[in-house]
Amino acid sequence: MNILEELQKKFGDRVKENETLGKYTTFKIGGPADYFFDAKTTEELVSAVKLGRELDIPVFILGGGTNLLIGDKGIRGFVIRNSTRKISLKGIKNNLVFVEVESGVVMNQLVRYTVEEGLAGLEMQLGLPGSVGGAVYMNSKWTHPVGYVGDVVYQASILTSENEVKIVPKSYFQFAYDTSSIQKTNDIVLSVVFALEKSAKDDLWKIANSSVLYRHETQPQGVHSPGCTFKNIPEAEALSIPTPNHTTSAGFLVDHAGCKSMHVKDAWVSDVHANFIVNKGTATALDVIQLIEKIRAKVRDQFGVTLEEEIVRIGEF
Repeated sequence: MNILEELQKKFGDRVKENETLGKYTTFKIGGPADYFFDAKTTEELVSAVKLGRELDIPVFILGGGTNLLIGDKGIRGFVIRNSTRKISLKGIKNNLVFVEVESGVVMNQLVRYTVEEGLAGLEMQLGLPGSVGGAVYMNSKWTHPVGYVGDVVYQASILTSENEVKIVPKSYFQFAYDTSSIQKTNDIVLSVVFALEKSAKDDLWKIANSSVLYRHETQPQGVHSPGCTFKNIPEAEALSIPTPNHTTSAGFLVDHAGCKSMHVKDAWVSDVHANFIVNKGTATALDVIQLIEKIRAKVRDQFGVTLEEEIVRIGEF
């Protein structure tokens, strides 16, 4: 069986072979996909996943390309880029407004839409990179003020590993810090319904803009980076070790272990925020991994903490 021919029977020359993936990520790192398809609608997304599974090849969904380190040898199988983009008002009940969003929608686009509509619940996420699907997968967060994407999820449409499209409630995701159940179940989020509260648009823009300002003041801007490298440590661990002032901040630990501006070739620890690794040119995935291990070792030696990665590694290294 010629897999490329089978895929192109369905989607024509929109299916590409050996497509380099680095250009689709914020890190600008990553080798080729055996087969690549850019799905523009939910129907195309579902159809492509089902076809890949029928052909018995690995299927990977690529969203906004953040929080991701793709191996230098790329991804074996079928990479489907999720470029779905619909946002619609679903209904109103009491003070809640339900907004349905396809999972490929860029988070910044969604946040701007909700703020402009006077709907509260996601305004603190302005400036969050990546897609809605990725934000739900990771239960993305912001801390000034504190807010998790999962806090305002009402329900979602998913494609299960058995190829069933079904509606599931918020509880299905078991949201926690940097975690959702679909990290283990391999369900694919197709769309999400958010339950948002009516609020004054001007007040929401103040919160949204303050979040963006804080990001600009504390995080590297205009660089190639996937976001935070390491997860913050649990409070219980910070108390039991203990860390300085019982801090849970991975960035503080990396910084005070003397890791700022460490580098392996073009992979550098940011001198703005130590929990960010940036690609200053032609860094490879191997460069990044070597730098991560150097950082982890220094933090472990200095503070007795073994940092867990927030970056997700995908593909062959």
